Amino acid sequence: MKKFLVFLTVLVILAGCHGRENQQQSQQQAPDEGQRRDIARKLIMKSLTDLQNKDLKSCLTDLETSIKINPSEPEAYLLLGQVLLKVQEYDHAADFLDMTAKTFPENGTVFYMLSISNKMAGKKLPAVLAARRSVEIFQTQQDRDNMLKSAALLHELVDMPDGKPSPAKIQDDNTAGNQAAVNAAGNQMAGNADANQTPGGTD
Repeated sequence: MKKFLVFLTVLVILAGCHGRENQQQSQQQAPDEGQRRDIARKLIMKSLTDLQNKDLKSCLTDLETSIKINPSEPEAYLLLGQVLLKVQEYDHAADFLDMTAKTFPENGTVFYMLSISNKMAGKKLPAVLAARRSVEIFQTQQDRDNMLKSAALLHELVDMPDGKPSPAKIQDDNTAGNQAAVNAAGNQMAGNADANQTPGGTD
């Protein structure tokens, strides 16, 4: 009986040691928040290169992976919305950016791009509502330049007849949406870089 108890005790100890080893290995393998941000940022930078090289498939994969790794930053969402606009997937872009707007309800650029997506999909009322929200956000943030752009879009939408815009207008809005996303991502990258620097200017 004593031998049996000793044997059980040894098994329990070994099982505990093995469990702690597995937990330590999991903790070592799982990246922390800072590492996830860095990985996601590198994927975004790669996606921009892919976009310049017109490799849309790789660009989409990079952005989707970036969102999965670090879903709390808006720049990958904005760029993914941009790509969907570029390939003229307007309904898909509108659905995706509508979801993004729920995730980032205080991001004026998201609502601006959502408005453009809905406009090009021929959905005037959702486009007007998104543009109005964009104006409100930028006004609250005292971002005058972007507020004026959103206000101009809103004014245009109010005067626009129902239905989809002309091909030439679609091209103009594609360019505006793409530039908004690139600018937003670039500003976010610059902000992240500044945040990672010490007051002396070194990492």
